[in-house]
Amino acid sequence: MNLKKIPLWIVANPLTCVVIVLVITVFFALQIPRLEIDSSSEGLMVENDPARLYYEDIKKKFGSDNLTVIMIKAQDVFTTETLETIQRLSHTLQATPGVSRVESLTTVNNIKGEGEFLNTDPLVGAEIPKEKEKIQKIRSDALQNRIFVGNIVSKDGNVAAINAYTEAKAGDKAFNPTFTKLVDSLIEKEKREGVEIYQIGTPLTKVTLGEYIQGDMVGLVPLAIGFLFLVLFLTFRTFQGVAIPMATGLVSIIWVLGEMVLIGYPVNVITAIIPALMVAIGFTEDSHMISEYLHELEEGAEKMDAIRTVAVQTALPVLITTFTTVIGFGSLITSDITMLIQFGVASALGLTSNWIISAVIVPVMLIYWPVPKVAQSHVITEDGERITPMALFMRKLGKWNYRWRRQIIIVSGVLTVASLWGWYIMEVNTDFISFFKETTFIRKRVKDAHESLSGVINFYIVVETGKEDAAKEPDTLRHVAKLQEHLKGLTNVDNSLSLANYIRMMHREMNGSKPDFEVIPDRKELIAQYLLTLDTNEISKYVDFNYSTMNISVRHNITSSSQLSQLLEQTKAYVDKNFPKNLKVQFTGEGILINNAADYMAMNQITGFGQTFLIIGLIHAALFMSFKAGFISLLPNVIPIVFNFGLMGFLGIPLNVGTSMIAAIALGIAVDDTVHFMVHYSRELNEVHDQEAATYRTLAALGRPIIYSSLALAAGFIILMFSNFIPTIYFGVLSAVVMIVAMVSEMTFTPILMMTTRLVTVWDTLAAKMNKDIVGTTPIFKNFWLWEAKKVAVMGKLTTFKKGETMVRKGEVGNEMYLIISGRAGVTDSGPQGKVIKNLPPGEIFGEMAIVEKTVRAADVVALEDVELLGIDGNALERLRKRFPFTAAKLFLNLSRIISGRLRETTEKLTHQAV
Repeated sequence: MNLKKIPLWIVANPLTCVVIVLVITVFFALQIPRLEIDSSSEGLMVENDPARLYYEDIKKKFGSDNLTVIMIKAQDVFTTETLETIQRLSHTLQATPGVSRVESLTTVNNIKGEGEFLNTDPLVGAEIPKEKEKIQKIRSDALQNRIFVGNIVSKDGNVAAINAYTEAKAGDKAFNPTFTKLVDSLIEKEKREGVEIYQIGTPLTKVTLGEYIQGDMVGLVPLAIGFLFLVLFLTFRTFQGVAIPMATGLVSIIWVLGEMVLIGYPVNVITAIIPALMVAIGFTEDSHMISEYLHELEEGAEKMDAIRTVAVQTALPVLITTFTTVIGFGSLITSDITMLIQFGVASALGLTSNWIISAVIVPVMLIYWPVPKVAQSHVITEDGERITPMALFMRKLGKWNYRWRRQIIIVSGVLTVASLWGWYIMEVNTDFISFFKETTFIRKRVKDAHESLSGVINFYIVVETGKEDAAKEPDTLRHVAKLQEHLKGLTNVDNSLSLANYIRMMHREMNGSKPDFEVIPDRKELIAQYLLTLDTNEISKYVDFNYSTMNISVRHNITSSSQLSQLLEQTKAYVDKNFPKNLKVQFTGEGILINNAADYMAMNQITGFGQTFLIIGLIHAALFMSFKAGFISLLPNVIPIVFNFGLMGFLGIPLNVGTSMIAAIALGIAVDDTVHFMVHYSRELNEVHDQEAATYRTLAALGRPIIYSSLALAAGFIILMFSNFIPTIYFGVLSAVVMIVAMVSEMTFTPILMMTTRLVTVWDTLAAKMNKDIVGTTPIFKNFWLWEAKKVAVMGKLTTFKKGETMVRKGEVGNEMYLIISGRAGVTDSGPQGKVIKNLPPGEIFGEMAIVEKTVRAADVVALEDVELLGIDGNALERLRKRFPFTAAKLFLNLSRIISGRLRETTEKLTHQAV
């Protein structure tokens, strides 16, 4: 199949293309109203994690750990008015569907010893007393109860809390917004002077997250468009140069959002940035195509010829760069984190759509718009050449690179080694709360709750005995109590509650409220009697129905995965050292499941980057038919990525759900300019046959689009700093840094590598002039496949001669042999007017002796028709030997046969003449 046909068909049928794109765009636009927003934390968890199944099982036993805390702050919460407020709020919450448990001063039972009896009546009765003495007794009882202090009341009595545990039905996405609005409306009714009331917890955090996601969707896209408009205007200074990328970007946004609906993907904290990325990333390919169009016009090409040239010449590099970018984003599919998988799939689809849109819209819009009037200043070089200042600067840059190549390589190496150390010390953080900025009300309320009472973040420590009634055993309860004492001594643990707290409290109260008796009793029977006095619902959160499994609820204020991991490791070490083997201890909770993703994320960062590196490297190796070339194409872009992670380590920026994407994505994007550079360099090399000159010419031609596309990408990423989320901000700023560093590397490191490399692309080989008839008849290609013959053709130089022109002159010194690709030539005794001694048809070779050693030409060779002539010299054969040794070996064998045959013919002729 001729790969030129598709872009040429687009140019030939612009109206049809417009209709097709318009119909598809309308179809996707109609899907967008069904797009959902997902503010849950499940997307941060590891898919198919066994710990997740265990968590769901524990929730069925002990209830949900989704906690909403209503904080009531006053000079003294033990007043009739404040207690009535707590009671009204608690009663309403208890009657609310989806609320599984409510703990407050007006819902808990007080454990109080009265002689030989144990009173477990409610702390506060059905009616709030108005007498001061009774209120003071409630205060005294509450502050003496260690189960209450730090859980529902502060030790100074200035803060009270209503703890509401919620568990929505599966698939009920409206529960959290509805519940938080209800709580806010209840709080609004209870507000009065001198009392501060607010809510904080998982439902509110998730609802706020959803609102911030919507804010990012609405706010970032206009910012991206504004930044892009500015860069486009500075780049092209034409209406077309601004309007075309804008059009492709907006259409791409519609397509990708519609695609997300069709595949069932919601907008979450990560996928919310895709529309802004489509605008920024989509511009890069448009800029290369428009720059190529303007370059053709500057060279004097007619409008339609310029458009056809752009459509054909940019087809391969744009296809490859799109594919590598898709690979970069798509590599996230191998992640174990749901949110990253969704981002990888959706962005890969969006980038593929953007490639289709750009391939169609750019040439079509150029067709319907008049030729732009671009007034570019020019300068005259020392050689009298008229070029633009940018091209002149790029040529000087190329010479500077060559002069300082060793220093550039050394600096790059030192920078890379230093960055590897920074990468090594980098931390990982997947904590949900850390997504929010310190200045947000969520972070402020979480901090205030911790300082005033207890942290609102919790997890469970589950102790499984494997034996019925084992939770009534004194030794088992002592182990749990000692574990809680250990937790109390750890930083960031605010409070922990278990069945042991109740048993110790009851034993104290049955012994005259003496502190020395706040211990686990020695007899199992006594413990069983204590438990009979408790309401089953009151302790159902801490022990299962047959007393075989216990639960410790731990509240903390940690918003860092590394700190939580450290806490868990310390606790596990204590358990391993002090607990008997028959007690199985496990840690679970929503926060722990999210924390588990940190280890997977660190590993996926390496494996994902490695996979992307390997895949893109293999693609480029196939494109340039060389593993060396494939490696070279990646090297200038690996350096900026390693630098990025080193910078993160040194600055203390953690690896999170946002920054973990940078390596694979940045490699996929940044390598685009390298591909454009190498393809253009290959084309220049085929013309000038000098690697240094080809490098300078490539820099001059591509300097402007590389700089502007890199700046546009950096601008597109940097706008993410205006996001509401810390991971997105880090992702944007660091990706922008990578784009700038990659640009510098592209303009310095890549040219140095190119000066020592000769490239041949698959496209060049496919386009090489060669037909099956010549391959089948000429002796130089005996036993060759057509593909192998084209490799030889690419290494040589193809020249066209008009009828009557002299191709080789008698007396010249040359080192090339020649193959006639098309047309007929003749060997003459005196130029075009001389007698034709021998006819040379297509497929004939001549001058083969010169390739072995420079030789004086013995005759003239004249074109009898228009001729295409392939010249191959010793340097071309050496390049062929290094790049394609098997093909070179076959060529050398055939060349030996031809020379041997020529010598045999000469010997026979001389022998015949002697006789």
